[in-house]
Amino acid sequence: MSFIEAIKYLILGLVQGITEVLPISSSGHVELMQEIVGVDASEGLLFLVLVNTGSLITLMFVFRKQIVAIIKDFVLFVFNKETRDKTRPNFLFGVKLIIASIPAAIIGLFFQDIFDNMLVEYGTLVSGIGLLFTGTVLIFINYNRFRSGYTDLNFIDCIWMGIAQAIALFPGISRSGMTAGTGIKRGVGVKTAIEFSFMMYIPASIGALLLQIYKGIKEGYAVPSVHHYYYYIIAFFSAVVATFISFKMVFHIFQRGRLNYFGFYCLAIGILSIALFIV
Repeated sequence: MSFIEAIKYLILGLVQGITEVLPISSSGHVELMQEIVGVDASEGLLFLVLVNTGSLITLMFVFRKQIVAIIKDFVLFVFNKETRDKTRPNFLFGVKLIIASIPAAIIGLFFQDIFDNMLVEYGTLVSGIGLLFTGTVLIFINYNRFRSGYTDLNFIDCIWMGIAQAIALFPGISRSGMTAGTGIKRGVGVKTAIEFSFMMYIPASIGALLLQIYKGIKEGYAVPSVHHYYYYIIAFFSAVVATFISFKMVFHIFQRGRLNYFGFYCLAIGILSIALFIV
């Protein structure tokens, strides 16, 4: 096992974890970093499954109490009429999550292969375009956002945030930036919008992972060498740690109204990504 290669995958895992949570696009940054460090991890579907699972496990751990409460109350509301007054809030929250997940599920089912092929064929060009779009949206939201908002979401908010998540399936577009930003723009409170954004991520990510696992079983996991299993494990754990740390940061970023900084950053990285493709 090469120490240098291990460091490269450590960096890729850190980039995945940090950018999965921050409003700057994980797919765009991982693609760009692969180009910079000289690792074509996209050839290994197992790599993508593991690093995304790392981020998913972290967020499920963070929201573990809410997840258990929502599932428990959802089931009780459906099967036990006597508890409906008590379980109604979490039941409705679960319904909102389902509604918000539908757009991404439909787009992902029919267009994910197209997006994946675009990423393979055009790499940093596609990611760069997505990053430019992300940067523009973040700057717009930052200068037009509501300074305060309501703490609950209505069903229309959920639909719009769901549409935003579906748009973010395009490579280079930040999922958290689009979903939380859309909620904030509609007047939802910052904390509520961010928490719902990451709760939305969990079912969407589980669905995407199941699809990747199915493709892996059907097509086989192409791992370049035995050593790459060790590299993938390193990337997995670094993604877990980085996701947890960056999650702690994201609330402060949105609450302090610093989305424009990330917007300008995404514009710069987007231009760099496109330049790397052209060169």
